[in-house]
Amino acid sequence: MNPLKYIRILDGESCPCGSGMKHKDCCKNKVMSISQTSKKPPEVQVMEMMRKSMKRCCMHPDQAQCKGKIKEAHALQNNKIISLLAGNERHVYMMNSKKQPLIIPMKKGDPAVIVEMSRTSANDATTETCFCDLHDNTVFAAIEKGAPDFDESNEVMKFVYAYKSFIFEYYKQSTAINIFKKCFEKNPVAFKSFPMVGMYRMLQLKMQEFDPIKYHFDKEIMANTYSGVVTCVIKIPEQIRFANYAYIAPDYDLNGKKIRHTLKGVMHRLAVTAFPESTQSYILLSCLEKEKDIYQGLFNQLTTSSVDKIKFYMSMILPLYSENMVLSSGLWNSWNKDAQMGYTFYANLHGPDAIRYGRCIGMGIRNAAIDSRYDYSKRGKIDLFP
Repeated sequence: MNPLKYIRILDGESCPCGSGMKHKDCCKNKVMSISQTSKKPPEVQVMEMMRKSMKRCCMHPDQAQCKGKIKEAHALQNNKIISLLAGNERHVYMMNSKKQPLIIPMKKGDPAVIVEMSRTSANDATTETCFCDLHDNTVFAAIEKGAPDFDESNEVMKFVYAYKSFIFEYYKQSTAINIFKKCFEKNPVAFKSFPMVGMYRMLQLKMQEFDPIKYHFDKEIMANTYSGVVTCVIKIPEQIRFANYAYIAPDYDLNGKKIRHTLKGVMHRLAVTAFPESTQSYILLSCLEKEKDIYQGLFNQLTTSSVDKIKFYMSMILPLYSENMVLSSGLWNSWNKDAQMGYTFYANLHGPDAIRYGRCIGMGIRNAAIDSRYDYSKRGKIDLFP
């Protein structure tokens, strides 16, 4: 593998603009007019394009049967999950990439781009334009309004929660790479910087990893079989004040041991969903059955550890690994300004910075595990279970 591909666009590869031509024959030497350039950092340009240009499409495999408009579908159910967090105020706090990010000048290097935690209407929380009316109502019926509370013996429910966490992330990643291509076509000079090439490679790699997972989910949905997914169910004996959906690969287990989730260059992820119910809450971690051996050790720990140790672990892991956290106003306001800033900082980390801080978190988890007297009920400032 050519190591230069991680810092530059190679002459012989397909041009990132999506033309189908080789880069050397397409955008390599394209000259931009002044009117086509922007003084905003390239990553901000991508975010702005995403806010304006989120593709309206149905992600259901049987698109020939689509009916109705492409709707603002909720990754986390408005009527069952978001409403519990929003309460009478009807709003929650979440990172909202559809709003203008903060651009913070730095003494060295490029400016920092920060997506703030925003007060968001319950009706708008975790929505994406990725399902038609028909398929949004049918494919998620097992867990939507009118469905019974979660039943950990119900394989269809577990499959649908895993699918929903995955497909909303798939939609965002596929949209992001398409928007990157459009931005590259307009301004290839800015988008050939090292950070932007790194973003492009990350998006390419994720799509290569996500596509086989989508194939499995699509096949099962079309066959109406809902199998091939293994789910670890964690029950929390109270109503939590956050919810989450994510498709992530945590680097460390509950004892701070490295999880070997990358095999032959391919990262294997977990679909993670956390949600409250009226008197209890659940955290679901799902992977394909063929990936079970990778995460079986973590699943065993989660099903045998104390609730306090699980809360400690989740409070360490989720703020860094997931950008799709939804917090009640009560939880957000229970943190002081330092905790709120710390949470926002962690949630915005990516690339090498996220890796470095991930190692620090792994060390913290490991240090707690080797101390036989460690009190897991005493969590840090960023506590998801106060």
